[in-house]
Amino acid sequence: MLKKQTVSALACAWSLAAATAALAQPVPLTTAQAPKFVPGDSWTYAISDPRQPSRTFSFVQTVDTVNGDTIGVTISNLSGTMPASFDANGNLTSNGNKQYLPSDGKLKFPMSAGSTWTSNFTTRTSNGDATTTLNAKVTGVDSIETTAGTFQAFRIESTGNVSAPNGKYSFTETDWYAPAAKRIVKFQFSGAAADGSTFGTQAVLQTMEIKQQ
Repeated sequence: MLKKQTVSALACAWSLAAATAALAQPVPLTTAQAPKFVPGDSWTYAISDPRQPSRTFSFVQTVDTVNGDTIGVTISNLSGTMPASFDANGNLTSNGNKQYLPSDGKLKFPMSAGSTWTSNFTTRTSNGDATTTLNAKVTGVDSIETTAGTFQAFRIESTGNVSAPNGKYSFTETDWYAPAAKRIVKFQFSGAAADGSTFGTQAVLQTMEIKQQ
């Protein structure tokens, strides 16, 4: 009798362990809807030049207001703070005195592997207007490790061209958008000017605070 009870107990323990392991497995990321921003949502990034990755600085994006499809944001760094805004998809529509008309077009929802889109927008500054064409494709899902946590994220690969008052350049960019963070958690950007010079930037999420809806 004792032996049967022991076997039964072990069977229950194994079943529980299997169920727990199943619950611990991350749900496969297949699709994402536009994020629901809440005042107080905040993300801190470390940004650097790929050519000098040891030289980094941080900036923080904090949601202040949500008014329909207009998301009021404050961006802060060591130099101070400035107002910014997102559209309902989380694309920048303004950043300090810079405007993106209608937005910088990096994100489009619903999002799933294989999604493609083209964004044409104008960047307006006191130095004049720059026009950008961006072609994006969601090429897969990756597990991205950051100091803010590990995220399942859509990999968005983009190419484009910019025509600005000071010249033209082409670029490639990879963004990793994580629905659990409501934001891009990592990006890598590389540009090449008509004269052959190159430049770039990269960033990764450091910390975040997501408020309850």
